[in-house]
Amino acid sequence: MAHSIFIRDLGSFGGRRPQMLACDIADRIEAETLVRSIATAYHDHGLNPATEVYWFNYNGSVHEIYVWPS
Repeated sequence: MAHSIFIRDLGSFGGRRPQMLACDIADRIEAETLVRSIATAYHDHGLNPATEVYWFNYNGSVHEIYVWPS
């Protein structure tokens, strides 16, 4: 099963619709590694343990980044 990576800006009221960042990643572990690498590239980042969604702060706005089955 292929996986995709999505990113969502939570800065605006209610958040913006998720945008696809990458698609057709064959291995879920590879997709999760990419998500973790992108999030941790930012100084202010973390993992929401309740949802297992990574987040990072960029330019004063919080973004979520996560893997979703295609």
